Amino acid sequence: MMKTELKVFWILAIAVMAVCSASKAANRITVVTSHSPGKSKAELASKGYLSAWVQVNGKAILCDTGKQSNPLPQKLDELGLEVNLIDAVVFTHNQLEGVPDLSDVLISTEKPKKVFVPAPLGSASVFQNLNAKIVEVSEPTGVLTDAWLVGPMKIEHKDGTTAEQVLVLDKPDGLVVIVGCSHPGVVSVVKKVREVFGARKIKLVAGGFHLQATSKNDIKEISLGLQRMGIDSLALSSCTGEAALKIFRKEWGHRVLSFDQGDTITY
Repeated sequence: MMKTELKVFWILAIAVMAVCSASKAANRITVVTSHSPGKSKAELASKGYLSAWVQVNGKAILCDTGKQSNPLPQKLDELGLEVNLIDAVVFTHNQLEGVPDLSDVLISTEKPKKVFVPAPLGSASVFQNLNAKIVEVSEPTGVLTDAWLVGPMKIEHKDGTTAEQVLVLDKPDGLVVIVGCSHPGVVSVVKKVREVFGARKIKLVAGGFHLQATSKNDIKEISLGLQRMGIDSLALSSCTGEAALKIFRKEWGHRVLSFDQGDTITY
């Protein structure tokens, strides 16, 4: 009897460990900071940009750091995420608005982290005295296994040049694309991903689409363009805009996923 009970105990213990291990290694994206994509531009400026915790093959990438009143380590802790488990940090812009928050993260970590920034890097001085190894990205670059940056896309404007990059998660059943603010245009962003990855299936495009000042007709054209590209789902946040949110929800239905602060998408 004792041997039978012991055998059952070990079977249950192994099953529990397997479940826990699978949960820990689950591929998922958690929104650390953001706000509803329907908020105004003024509210966006005052309340924060997108920051996402990206879990891939048991490793963690912090994609952007957002803006928020509480220190980022505190925000991560509130979501049950541990600063010391971050394996890499990605900035989608070379403007580096979130670097003050990044200093809180890097000071809290036990070992130097790689920080990926699109070239040209405006000023390396913001990273001085931080526990970081800076990687200036000028071409498609691997971050971790199955996690890639496609290289910077540059936008010229009156104040100079802004470079933006996107994070792509490469899984057997398709690609997941995480954008910061889509300043080059979300359709152009997806075309850039296709240049690097070919005609691979795109399961999800998640992040801000930068459509707050875009006309409804143009938004409908963008929506149609994304549908023609065969994208499965969208997850909209931050600078997408209220009009765009309504149009995408109407035209994409349940394929528009919630991507507000605290939301998690498993992919």
